[in-house]
Amino acid sequence: MSDAGRVLALAGTELRLVLRNKTVAVSSIVVPLAVGVFWAFSFGASTQPGMTAMAVALQLSIVLAMGIYVTATQTVVGRRHNRVLKRLRTSGISDTGLLVATVAPAVVIGLVQLGIFGIIHAVIGSPWPVDPFPLVLALLGGLALVVTAALATTVVTPSPERSQITTLPLTFLLLAAAAALAVVPSQGWWQALVAVPGAPIGRLTQLAYEGGTWAAGPVGLPALLPAVAALLVWPVVFGYLAARRFRWDPRH
Repeated sequence: MSDAGRVLALAGTELRLVLRNKTVAVSSIVVPLAVGVFWAFSFGASTQPGMTAMAVALQLSIVLAMGIYVTATQTVVGRRHNRVLKRLRTSGISDTGLLVATVAPAVVIGLVQLGIFGIIHAVIGSPWPVDPFPLVLALLGGLALVVTAALATTVVTPSPERSQITTLPLTFLLLAAAAALAVVPSQGWWQALVAVPGAPIGRLTQLAYEGGTWAAGPVGLPALLPAVAALLVWPVVFGYLAARRFRWDPRH
């Protein structure tokens, strides 16, 4: 079997394990779905693009934070704690492939949830984005952010139980920052908050629904660029920390 085949097989096994774990299934699937559906009907049914932008930003952030970030952290820490990761390193799968297979189920679940939210918005008649490009960037950048953050968080997480604590700060920060930047004025000092992790997701969602992607922003640059720059920086920072400090052996 090729390395790609081994990675896919392991990812499938990990997905089944995640779905069988009732605690993880509730926190990563049921809660984000329930809250996201509530936001869709509370804000997304409005004909105002700004309200839909806030709903979509909240849905993106809760899926990225709870559905992917927390789940990926718990999964990697759990497999490391049980020495599964260490044993699998002798299976012929590369280290990168092993990590990809371990976090892939969380990403797949998150993408399915976002697809469900998209269908709901279409059914209830939510306004469509006037420029989908920033929304695509928010999704791709958000995925890079939470996956690298999950690997970095495992450095300070000794056990699966502790992951419920170590993931809380970034989870709340992602939710609050994304929601805030989706509704604050597009001009003024508020835009300095775009440097906070998660805030670019809200800003890009706002641009997608309200327009102005290429309008002049701070210092004459297109409004899109500060958010994209911030969204690129944080995955690099978290990825660097993970590459330098990640451990395959259990932490005590």
